[in-house]
Amino acid sequence: MAKVTGQSVPSEDKHLYEAALELARPDGVVRKRFPKRIIAHPLPAKLAQQARFKKAILLFHGADEATRQRWYANRPIWGSFLWYYNYFMMSGLAGNANIPDGGAGVIKSIQVVKESVPTTGTKSFAIDTVDPAKCVVMIQGNSFISDTVHHYDGENLSNTEITVNLSPSINVDIAEIIVSGAGGYLDIVEGSGGGEWADWAITAVNADYIKIKAKMIYSGITRGWAIEIIEHKAQTVYPVLVSIAANAVVIDWALVPSVAADVSITVIEYI
Repeated sequence: MAKVTGQSVPSEDKHLYEAALELARPDGVVRKRFPKRIIAHPLPAKLAQQARFKKAILLFHGADEATRQRWYANRPIWGSFLWYYNYFMMSGLAGNANIPDGGAGVIKSIQVVKESVPTTGTKSFAIDTVDPAKCVVMIQGNSFISDTVHHYDGENLSNTEITVNLSPSINVDIAEIIVSGAGGYLDIVEGSGGGEWADWAITAVNADYIKIKAKMIYSGITRGWAIEIIEHKAQTVYPVLVSIAANAVVIDWALVPSVAADVSITVIEYI
């Protein structure tokens, strides 16, 4: 340190002076500034950090008593005043704890619960008491919808259009229809001759019925037929959040699945 009298610092050197030395004390003593808190030409990144902390301070000044009490109730176990830093500065800084504009973003508790969710959905998960307004729920798990297969069969005379009534109805837009069955005749005399065969074919498709027909190739012939309908419904079904209450989280299926499935939820409560 140095003792000076009649000190006069040129204005162009003011920032450099303040970055390295304190202002002269009443007794004329000048000490080195430690740590250096002022830079003559601060970098943009430093200015951005300073702005974040200043915004956090303003958030604290605007916090009501209930909010401050909630933070204090979750102070570190050693009971020091570090809760001001740990629970305010960490949560007040924009970008922390996924709080874009800053705020009470420090995590208070995390709960994980797993249950089997039936195909009917609307499952309630029991949880320890939380403040629903300060909770985020993450859901893991899924079920599925399988393809639906229908079978019909019978026998009828050829050259007759048959109407096959469907129960239940089908979605024509996603249905694959396969018709099988054939018949015919052979006319062989002394090792030579001819014959004719014909398959059943679809003549009309509706949500409630299918029509099939096979051409007449021999009078009075009866032939069997079979119809297989595959509705291509296969897809993954995910659970969705319905509500969050103090002691329960309710979820449901986005669509009615084919089978029940285990689902777990992660409940994150912020201070």
